[in-house]
Amino acid sequence: MYTDEEIKDLAAKVLKKLEQKLNLAEAEVYIQSLSHMLGGNEYRTPKVFQSINREGCAIRYYKDNRLYFACFPLRTVLSDIDKITSVTTFPIICKKFEFPEIKMAPTEISKIYDKRIASMNEEEIYTLSYSMSNADETMEDIILDGSIRLSLERKAIANTTHSIAFEKSTWCDIDLRALYRGYNMISSAEKHLTSRQIPSSVSSIAEDLVNETIRRSTLNENMSDLDIPVIFSPMALSQIFSFTVVPKLIVKEDQTLPNMEFSEDFNLVDDGTVPGLPNSTAFDDEGISQSKTQIIRNGSFVSALNNSQNTRGSEERTGNSFRVKMFEVFPRNYQAYPEIFPSNLIVGEGTVSLEEYLEETKECILINSTHGYMTADYHSGTFKISANDAYRVENGTIAGALPTFDVIGNMFEVLQNNPVFLKDRKVVRPVNTPYSILTPFIATEETTIFP
Repeated sequence: MYTDEEIKDLAAKVLKKLEQKLNLAEAEVYIQSLSHMLGGNEYRTPKVFQSINREGCAIRYYKDNRLYFACFPLRTVLSDIDKITSVTTFPIICKKFEFPEIKMAPTEISKIYDKRIASMNEEEIYTLSYSMSNADETMEDIILDGSIRLSLERKAIANTTHSIAFEKSTWCDIDLRALYRGYNMISSAEKHLTSRQIPSSVSSIAEDLVNETIRRSTLNENMSDLDIPVIFSPMALSQIFSFTVVPKLIVKEDQTLPNMEFSEDFNLVDDGTVPGLPNSTAFDDEGISQSKTQIIRNGSFVSALNNSQNTRGSEERTGNSFRVKMFEVFPRNYQAYPEIFPSNLIVGEGTVSLEEYLEETKECILINSTHGYMTADYHSGTFKISANDAYRVENGTIAGALPTFDVIGNMFEVLQNNPVFLKDRKVVRPVNTPYSILTPFIATEETTIFP
């Protein structure tokens, strides 16, 4: 394991060697050290504690009007870069490139985003596991299990502006599952929490999960009246939103902002500076300070997300360049080429709570989670999903869980035609995405249900 100072020093040494021995006028060095500690319970049996480390160095350089990329193990990078031109690298189409000036001054490189990192140790894993076991022991008909992962990432970025940016930060990922035997059937539900902060226990999460699981054990077969509003929960909305709207937020250099108008109630911000949200950092993976970007204001596009390689003219960089390997539990990876991704998307909330809306509406369908959302078409906005966790609302209260059914709609039309944004918001990191979404419940009549 490298110390913080060793990581900074190594980044400077690699950059110096690139400049002096290989005569590279424009180069960038990115060093990542990532540690995972894992634990949890499985069917009331403690999981084996595991510790995983990953360290490496990525190098980008611009030469002969081409932009190249290569990765090396951290322990051998100083010797391996002698053969950088012969190892597997690939040119990136880029007519002109200038590495960004890192905004963090050299005197500030000791700044760390999450100072609670000092308390991260195995004892916290054990404490959280015990709190899960304690919650499980109090419930006769419930089996509560899951996994807990604490991650420590340290990264250093040095480029030919001769500045070094350094940061270390924590992630806490908790996956909980509850199994409930009741009403002559077995019901289950799952919850996932990703946060910068490490909770002291899982009691409150487990309580919500158990209540949801018991609620799912009561079936409601009544699907005769399909001409009623549908409410998408933060989880369901973020799943479809990620594969329809999000790709529209990332505009390449030769493109203009999408010519689309949404409801005046729709406001969207990308903000990587909010403490505690899963993807808040001091700077992105090019060393650009994280910022707050107003993407959609009152239904109209204001700005797209960009990085150094994809900006339109003199447009200010938004700090959205991240090295991401999709479909990994922890998606940040030094081996990935930096691309544009959101950090924390924040959807504006309404003024009416979910409880008040249910009281006023009397009858509707609440969709909590979906399957098949990755097949949504971001060109047209159309989607066909299976509502695998949905509830029938009658007389303002949840009457019971519904069997799986299909929902067809167009997310652009949902956001255009009188959507109702409710007051209750939750943070979700959709599966297979590297960013989080803070979004409210949203009610719409722009969908078609097929039972």
